[in-house]
Amino acid sequence: MIEAVLFDLDGTVADTNALIYASFQALFTEKMGINVADETIYNFFGEPLEKTLRRYAEDPTELLDFYRTHNLKHHDTMVASFEGVEEALRQLKSKVLPLGIVTSKREEMARRSLSCLGLTKFFDVVVTPEYTKVHKPAPDPLFKACELLGGIDPTNTIMVGDAVYDILCGQGAGAYTAGVSYSKVSLDRLRAAKPTYMLDDLRELSSIVDTLNAQA
Repeated sequence: MIEAVLFDLDGTVADTNALIYASFQALFTEKMGINVADETIYNFFGEPLEKTLRRYAEDPTELLDFYRTHNLKHHDTMVASFEGVEEALRQLKSKVLPLGIVTSKREEMARRSLSCLGLTKFFDVVVTPEYTKVHKPAPDPLFKACELLGGIDPTNTIMVGDAVYDILCGQGAGAYTAGVSYSKVSLDRLRAAKPTYMLDDLRELSSIVDTLNAQA
């Protein structure tokens, strides 16, 4: 029985792919004076930013500040919604299902993205790195979302995301998992994580929920 559906934010609900890529490119070229392959950058998507930047500096504070300043400056003009997202959320809410965001993005920026896209109203909880000591790919953020939703059983949830970390987070909590095929992360890597489902469109979730609940 599916009691809630949980989503990653960037690259899943909010199309911030171009924004994130541009922020990394500016950081690497303008701040650090290095060239980093596109594939490498895309494989950073979904990973906590501080963890990514510790690959390049023992103390990534300056790098974090540069990235975040660039990201904030361009956020509102570059953030967009993927096709069908709002319709998918409306379909799920019509089933009286709680919905949540489980993201590695800081709360201020996560809520800003949702607000820019007019999607805040659909989500009952927004779990960001400020809420847990351990972050994705650990299951702790999903557990926190379930706790905030009133103690929902994590095994009765679906975790939807565009990155391997999202799938591992869901699997660690015993949840169903769904990867999105429009991910900028290597689809071979995403499929290798063995999500329960692969989605071309978030609107596919409605029938998946119906099927699982009928089986229950």
